[in-house]
Amino acid sequence: MADCTILTITSDEPFLKLLRKELHDQVGGLHPMIVASTIDEACSLLPMAHPRLIVVHWSRHGGRSEELNRLLWATTVLARGVPVLVITDRYRVDQATTFYRMGVAEYISRTHHQDQFGRILDTYLRHRPDSSPMDAPPSDDSIPTVKAWSANSQPLKAQVV
Repeated sequence: MADCTILTITSDEPFLKLLRKELHDQVGGLHPMIVASTIDEACSLLPMAHPRLIVVHWSRHGGRSEELNRLLWATTVLARGVPVLVITDRYRVDQATTFYRMGVAEYISRTHHQDQFGRILDTYLRHRPDSSPMDAPPSDDSIPTVKAWSANSQPLKAQVV
């Protein structure tokens, strides 16, 4: 299982067929996929699967945000961050807001964004994990460097707004 790059959580066969078709059409089907039927099962597979992307099919029938929170927490303790893409049947602004606050990378719906599935998947699967664009040094030399904290540093005060 260590060569798996996509961990998908769904028990909906039509959704799985759609996702496989998009993966094949957009990125050539080069990325193996492990399918878990529940978030609990996916959490138990995380240490062995080493996924590059986690796709969660969020159904309004039975989806609980506590389970998603557990999955998001489990991804934070991995050696490298794994983006979580949530795909719902219908787009709900309140749910999208909650999930983004929880830490999902993307929230899209089958009804509103199906034509964008391939492009979104390609965005997350195009780059190798060890050459992430966020890891690249800034190209602008005018950006000041950040100094490391030391015992002589001034104390900082944080304010939560």
